Amino acid sequence: MLRSLLSPLSDRFIPSPRPNISLAPHTEDIFSPEDFAKDVLVEVMRNAVERLKLAEGLNARSEVLVEIHGIMVQDACTKDVFREKDGFLVMMSVLSTIQPAHSWSIASSGDPIVHEVLEAVRLVFAIISEAMDDHQDNAVFFERSVGLMSLGQALSTLVSDERTVEQTLGFLVSFALHNFSLSSLFIQGENFTYEDIDSELHNLGPMMKFIRYPGALKVMHTSLPLLPQSQAPRLRYTSLKLLERLAHHSHRNHAILNTLNLVGSLFDAYCESRGTKDEHHPFPKQERQVIARLLKRLLELGVDTEVAKSIFQRAVTSDDGLDGDVLEVLRAGLKVRWPEHMSLERQAAITVPVSSGLPSTGFTFMIWLRVEKFPEDSVQDVFSFCQGSKVLFSLHMRPSGRLFCRSSSTVECPDFSPILQLSRWTHISLVHHPHRAQAPTIRLFIDGVLSDAVNWQYPKMDMATKLGHYTVGDLSESGKMSWSIASAYIISTALGDDVPRFVQHLGPRYTGRFQADDLVKFMTYEASTSLSIFLSTVAQSKKTSSMSALIKGGLGISANSVIVILTPSTPIPLGAANSASTTFESVDDRATISMNGDVMMVRSICLDLSMWRLGGAAIPLRLVQLAKTSHELSRTLAILANGMRNDWQNSDDMERLRGYEILADILRSKSELINMTSFETLFEFLGLSFRIPDHSTIVNTAAYRVIALDLQLWAHTRTEIQHAHLEHFTMLLQTSKYKRFNLKQRLSKWDVVRKFLYAIQADWYQLEATPWLIDKLGLIARSDFSSDNTIKPIVAYLAANLHPEIPDVESPHSMVSGQTNVRLKAEQVLQMFVSVLQTSASFAKFASALPVARICLLLLGDKPSPITATSVLRIVEICLKASNSFIRKFELVSGWNILKTVLPFAWSPSVQAAAMDILMAAPTPDNSAHLTVVCPQILPAIFACLNADLLIITGSPSDNLDYRDAVDAGPCTEHLLEELINLHSSSTTFRHTFQSQTTSQAFVEAFSSFISSAAHLANREATVVRIIEKMSHLALSVALSDVVGSHQKQEIMDIFHRAEALLAPSGTHTPCHEARGSLAQRIKARRTPSSRLNVNLGERTVQRSMTRIHDWRKTVTATEYKRLRKTTLDMREQRRQITALTDWVRALAAERGIWPIQLESDAKWRLDESEGPYRVRKKLEPELEKAFVLKISNSVMRDRVQEPPSEVQSFVGSEAPPWAEPYDISSENEDAYLHEDVVDDKHRRVRHELEPGDVIEAAETVARISGIDATPGLLIFGQTHLYMLDGLVQNEDGEVIEASEAPPNLFFVPGSKLGLDRTQRAQRWPYDQLANFSDRSFLFRNVALELYFKDSCSLLVVFLDKQKRQVIDEKLSSLLAGYPSETLTPGFLKSPMLGRLSARVTATMSAKILTGFRPDELATAQRKWQAREISNFTYISILNQVSGRTASDATQYPVFPWVIQDYTSQTLDLDAVSTYRDLSKPMGALTPSRKEAAEARYAALESVDEKPFHYGTHFSSSMIVCHFLIRLEPFSHMFKTLQGGDWDLPDRLFSDMRRAWESASSDLRGDVRELIPEFYTCPEFLENSAHLDFGVQQSNGERIHHVKLPSWAKDDPLLFVTLNRQAIESDCVSRNLPCWIDLIWGWRQRDPASLNVFHPLSYEGSIDLDSITDDLEREATVGIIHNFGQTPRKLFNTPHPERMMHGTSTLPIGSIYGIPEDYHLLTQGTKVIKDLGSAGAVCELVVDMIGERIIPCAERNLAVPSHPHEVVEWDPGYAPAGELRVLVDKKVVQVVEAALCSCAAFADADTLVSGSTDYTVRLWKLARGQAAGSRPLAVNLTHIMRAHTAPVTCVTASRAWSVVVSGSEDGSAALWDLHRGVYVRSIWHGHGQEHGVHLAAVQDSSGCIATCSRERLWLHTLNARPIAVLDLSEGAMSPIYPPITALAFHEREYSKIGVIATGSPDGTISFRTWNADRTPEGEKAKWEFVTLKKMKIKSAEKSARGVTPCVTALQFVGENLYHGEDSGKVYCWTLPE
Repeated sequence: MLRSLLSPLSDRFIPSPRPNISLAPHTEDIFSPEDFAKDVLVEVMRNAVERLKLAEGLNARSEVLVEIHGIMVQDACTKDVFREKDGFLVMMSVLSTIQPAHSWSIASSGDPIVHEVLEAVRLVFAIISEAMDDHQDNAVFFERSVGLMSLGQALSTLVSDERTVEQTLGFLVSFALHNFSLSSLFIQGENFTYEDIDSELHNLGPMMKFIRYPGALKVMHTSLPLLPQSQAPRLRYTSLKLLERLAHHSHRNHAILNTLNLVGSLFDAYCESRGTKDEHHPFPKQERQVIARLLKRLLELGVDTEVAKSIFQRAVTSDDGLDGDVLEVLRAGLKVRWPEHMSLERQAAITVPVSSGLPSTGFTFMIWLRVEKFPEDSVQDVFSFCQGSKVLFSLHMRPSGRLFCRSSSTVECPDFSPILQLSRWTHISLVHHPHRAQAPTIRLFIDGVLSDAVNWQYPKMDMATKLGHYTVGDLSESGKMSWSIASAYIISTALGDDVPRFVQHLGPRYTGRFQADDLVKFMTYEASTSLSIFLSTVAQSKKTSSMSALIKGGLGISANSVIVILTPSTPIPLGAANSASTTFESVDDRATISMNGDVMMVRSICLDLSMWRLGGAAIPLRLVQLAKTSHELSRTLAILANGMRNDWQNSDDMERLRGYEILADILRSKSELINMTSFETLFEFLGLSFRIPDHSTIVNTAAYRVIALDLQLWAHTRTEIQHAHLEHFTMLLQTSKYKRFNLKQRLSKWDVVRKFLYAIQADWYQLEATPWLIDKLGLIARSDFSSDNTIKPIVAYLAANLHPEIPDVESPHSMVSGQTNVRLKAEQVLQMFVSVLQTSASFAKFASALPVARICLLLLGDKPSPITATSVLRIVEICLKASNSFIRKFELVSGWNILKTVLPFAWSPSVQAAAMDILMAAPTPDNSAHLTVVCPQILPAIFACLNADLLIITGSPSDNLDYRDAVDAGPCTEHLLEELINLHSSSTTFRHTFQSQTTSQAFVEAFSSFISSAAHLANREATVVRIIEKMSHLALSVALSDVVGSHQKQEIMDIFHRAEALLAPSGTHTPCHEARGSLAQRIKARRTPSSRLNVNLGERTVQRSMTRIHDWRKTVTATEYKRLRKTTLDMREQRRQITALTDWVRALAAERGIWPIQLESDAKWRLDESEGPYRVRKKLEPELEKAFVLKISNSVMRDRVQEPPSEVQSFVGSEAPPWAEPYDISSENEDAYLHEDVVDDKHRRVRHELEPGDVIEAAETVARISGIDATPGLLIFGQTHLYMLDGLVQNEDGEVIEASEAPPNLFFVPGSKLGLDRTQRAQRWPYDQLANFSDRSFLFRNVALELYFKDSCSLLVVFLDKQKRQVIDEKLSSLLAGYPSETLTPGFLKSPMLGRLSARVTATMSAKILTGFRPDELATAQRKWQAREISNFTYISILNQVSGRTASDATQYPVFPWVIQDYTSQTLDLDAVSTYRDLSKPMGALTPSRKEAAEARYAALESVDEKPFHYGTHFSSSMIVCHFLIRLEPFSHMFKTLQGGDWDLPDRLFSDMRRAWESASSDLRGDVRELIPEFYTCPEFLENSAHLDFGVQQSNGERIHHVKLPSWAKDDPLLFVTLNRQAIESDCVSRNLPCWIDLIWGWRQRDPASLNVFHPLSYEGSIDLDSITDDLEREATVGIIHNFGQTPRKLFNTPHPERMMHGTSTLPIGSIYGIPEDYHLLTQGTKVIKDLGSAGAVCELVVDMIGERIIPCAERNLAVPSHPHEVVEWDPGYAPAGELRVLVDKKVVQVVEAALCSCAAFADADTLVSGSTDYTVRLWKLARGQAAGSRPLAVNLTHIMRAHTAPVTCVTASRAWSVVVSGSEDGSAALWDLHRGVYVRSIWHGHGQEHGVHLAAVQDSSGCIATCSRERLWLHTLNARPIAVLDLSEGAMSPIYPPITALAFHEREYSKIGVIATGSPDGTISFRTWNADRTPEGEKAKWEFVTLKKMKIKSAEKSARGVTPCVTALQFVGENLYHGEDSGKVYCWTLPE
């Protein structure tokens, strides 16, 4: 019975390997008893397994199971027998049938039967576990041949049964850990608690060691949904908690669990646990928490990219909200970043054999390791080199964590000093020099720092034994260390001391070969900053270092010197014989690496790497953009920071898309959401350390500049955030030990002071926060007190803001803030500035930078505030202390006199204190009792202030002193008088100051005027009386001193007596008037004429000085206002640029983006303006939805940043900074001194669009024409590029402004529809991409110009007048002369090999050929057409081009003929003449009735003396074009525009081809229109794919949708267009086409006899719009042009010659055979064209146009087209370095690391497309000559394109159609726009690796795309419309090769039959075409592949190997076919001559 049950199960498995056993003859050998016992046990095991197969009943099986287990435990030799006898399969059978059918249903948990079943289950698991223990073969067999799925199926009934589930889960865990003492783990009581489970798991912790069989845990986890409902919560929690504990037990367990792919199911459970709908069984909180912890733990080691994509997708909800829990998962997952590594446990080692000994030049061993556990009780080998059995050198680790060395030359060296840290990645470099300074040396570097240097002999090699091996790890039994290796290098040279530091900064993720010269790009922000700090330290210490050279030019390690690289991906040796063209050894050589012991490869794909693959930096940016709460913002910022911090690719991507500027813009709109967590997260990312503040530095300069220094952003955050933001400057400049670096290398370069000053003026911060801002400004100023960065900006700000202009006191507003606040803030800045100047070093810099004396007066002003005056006086005081000469300098600029004039306006106690401090020297400790006067020059100013206050007290009138109150002046005056009295009594030097007549006279005047004024007071208050007394006291003291002259003493005494009289009783004193008069007379009499003259001169000098200072301040203010305006406009422009950046988010929302907003089926399309061969436009591009606007709002910015009024420029004279004034006040040329101009950037608006380093040389306002729209724009000529920027114009001053703000005359184009409301484009081309240009007319005005570019683009622009166009013509001509055109040499055209090449070359160069046609070259084109070298379609295209017709202008659209007149037949007979229209007649004369009508109309007009014409309509007009293309944008929009905003009547729309023909050919009320080129090229215009609502026809009630096609088109637009093209190329049309050309372009263009005269206004020269001045008349005339059309320019004056029609009409004259016509005649040549030999299979065939040969390319190798000496090659996909190398003449000239290239193709000689293993497609630009720098050739990355979700396997590109096609393992082929580098759409073969696309090709002549997977060959149109499919799954499949191994299109400019060739593994080449000929009657066309011929290759390899070579490459060259083989040979297939 058991055997019958086993049979179906064993059928599913691969049979066990059984050795072939042959019976040897009997010998007399005597076996030992041990051998005999083993043989017995083996036989018993065989019998036991067989008995188990037959056993029936539970007891019988249990007995046998016990026996098997006992035998296996007794001797391990029986394990092999167990496997060979299908023991594992028997165990699975027992498990699946273990429950007795008859009694199990009624058994309960405690019944004996249940115990028996569980015991049997235990035995099964014990046997399996024992069989796999220490037996690799059994473990591998169980994993591969039995599998987890079978185990899970066998246990399904046991885990779903509540009676057995607990024990079964316990057995699974016991099996996984090989410890059956854990089998009771899941058995808990009914009243369990989660705490009980946690406690039990904790107690069992010592028993939970390494996971032995992880598959059992996977089975346990996948069985959780099957658990009985009653026990599910408890058992789920126990399972999950167990996994969590195991994950934290050891790193190895963590890595093992990560390989089980549990994250996807855990994440689903996590999401489900939050929103379960089952109220009875919700997920408990504890379970949710453990799921979250386990999920985060597993994410630390990464996850599959598909799972990562799911997590990112679920972070965003359907309503564009965010899921906070998912964000937390992402944040935690991104926080820890493990590199891929190798985990080594216990005895584990990796051995690399080599064929030589240690290098004689020394060696370097470098390793990234992480030690989890040191060796327990013995040393552990880390690295060793052995020669034979002799160890020459070894590096060991002790249990203490110290390293030491041993070698054959020296027994053992002392321990190295450093102790390694546990659980930390450490970089160790050991450099062994064979000779260094006369002593061989070992140098050990830990984390790049030299820790030890030991003199040691270099090991001596055994010359007889050459073989050796390097070993990393230890296989000895003593090895018990747990550690991991990220990478290890062995290099055959002793590297310099700076190299280890550099390599350490590359980090453990770097796995390259150090070949690139830009290795610094792999460094993280932290690493780069660390190196910068190191370089700064070296420079400061003046030590020598090679680090700068390493950073600039790479490490200089040759590829040959890298002996070994060990990484998880490629632990392979790189032999010394390795050439530059072969990076890695072959796969077979890789097998020589031996990994012994317990080594595990941990290939972790961390979330940041998945993020790079899925969308790069745009993903976290989008998350931040969607954040709506503070919590969401903090988490999304953490995701962004963690994603950027350690991934150089994401960091580069962030900078490439200007992500930090975008982030700053986003944060500005969310400033109120920023909390402290967000702030700390962001600034830790920038480099600050809030845990260790003294480690703070700026690591991310790109982000810091635009975020941290965006003061507007932080000014609008919460108060605590503002304070924290400003405080971070303290951390950087004071706290950090890197403060010098932070200042010198960071902040000092970013104009921080000006940013602060602008923030102060912009009024961003609230007034209460301003002191914080100014305080930090002071901190920055102190740190960087330099002239240009700090001193001059602050002084200029102060000069402009301390004394703001006040035009109207009632409206105190300046440019950006109120007047009061302006002065208040400026005063605070001034006080800060004075505090900075207190240090002597700062003042010295200040004095050397500026003329301090004049600056003091500039800052003081005419009427300063007390704060300003105090601060200026403090500066004067500082100057006096610093220089004794300052008194004289200040006197030279009238400083003391100005102080005397100005200070009274600001006198206050603080000013008084400052003035007195200037007057007197501060007391010293040695002389504290005596005060000394140091500056007596200030005393007159003090007395002047005293005088002013005395007048205020007495209420006497005084100019401009009424702002002070007597109440304030009184105490101040008393205090001053008391101080003066004390000084006079205590200071001798003060008493001597009165010797000066000026001083004493100032005192006398103050005393006299006060007493005189006091005499008028009726009531003298006590204050006045006290002041009189004190003045009298001082006066008496002065008078009694000996220093005053007798005359002045007498004056003082006279005034003193008067004062005494005022204080005496009223009856005893002389009347005041008398006293005053007598005194005045005496004073006047005593003054000499000279003294009066001096006073007058002094007053005039002061006044003149003050006037000049005032004018100077005005100039400075204007300059600062202009600077402020410029800064504001620059800021606004920068914000505008950022808000316009939406490509980053659009890519995420695209069809294949991570958060798509619409599927491909919902997408809308428009006709792309790029052109294919012969200017054909048929490629579609996605139409951007207007509703999809994801721009960041800039409304907040506009409100907060106000543009300063431009009126300030009106008083800007000479703009000079305050320091431009010299000392000499009489100088007339002071502005020339240090003049500084603030130049407004007139090109600010366009500067950001320029390529880096480009400069604008010329710009012209134009209108770009597209259809009927004219978009105003700017045509800019730079030094290197040409630019076309929409929506911008230059005004009359040359400033670039928005077109919407400009006057109409700047861009007026008559009759055009201005496109100001549409998406404005910015286009740019390097000058070498300019192919040609042609003068054009627009609306009959000869003012247009059309430019053609090599990238398939064209540009039609209209100038204001002809003269402006002429200037541009000349400039373009000179540009083209400087760039030689790419023309084919005559030798090439005549080459016998390439002479028949007709499509690949002509399609690529057709645009250049076509645009190059001039009227004088028309004869050449005509001859080519006659000789059938070009097709009818191409010739008509040329005629359109030469006559000025262009698809860019709907009024001059290319015109093509109707050729078919049969729209009724079921099939189209292209050989019947009746099928074709009469081309000799115009459309209006095809029928007699229409001919009559035309003649009658002509005669009627002629009879009334009007210019006669036959037709009132035209054969081509803008309305006709839009009528035909109404279903295709942008023509849908144009049609509506022409119709006034709506569709025409439904019955008049284009809806039926038959009806359209009848209307144009026979209907008397119809039209005479001809066709447009789309009828022959573009099927999409016939379908309403956008589902536009055109309405319902009145005639038949049908809704208009797709165009109704004739029956012969079988309802297929593609078939219709194909047959139309066949018709126009038919012999009938070829014969009659000259007649039609005569009508359109020839001698019959205006021939009345031919009935071919149209409205006179349709002919060139009939209208001159420029002569029409009336606007209405001009618009009406333009309307006539639109309606009546424009007749093409006449080209021929004689009848057009006929075409030569003899011979095969599809071939040129002289050609007899062609592949489409004579494919059956192809034969393979016997001569080998080229043989790659040992290089391998031919993977690509490249045409060398110069050498006229075929170049075969081996795998991962590609020659540059037209440059055969240039080659690119790349590493295999498994290589971690991912190098892309550029070779010139077989010499490597450039290495690009981390390109991860898997395939590549050239679009042209300058453009490379590569597919990558990281799912991206990349575009590269090849640069030569000067553009390549020092290299002869360089590749530069231009675009990184994402859409695929698996590695890219193939790419192809077509420059002709500007398209790239990439195939991927994800089952898709993606189409990309080559010009713009953007995703377009996809072609799907299926989903998954089994549907992977491995081949792709584009037919340049037609645009058809072929893609191939293992199952299908698909053919699509250029727009991914399916054509035909070939099923490949039916044929025999090769295990190595896919069914089709090569693919190529036959290329010809036009061929009726398309041919595609495919190569197969069996050496077959198949020719196929595609058609719809077999479509059943009445059904829609069904295209299919039709096999034309199958050819078998003939090769010498077949006879040698016996196997036909595989065809690996195909290439058509003209009418020849070349094929390459996997043997490396190339053959040619030719037609007969």
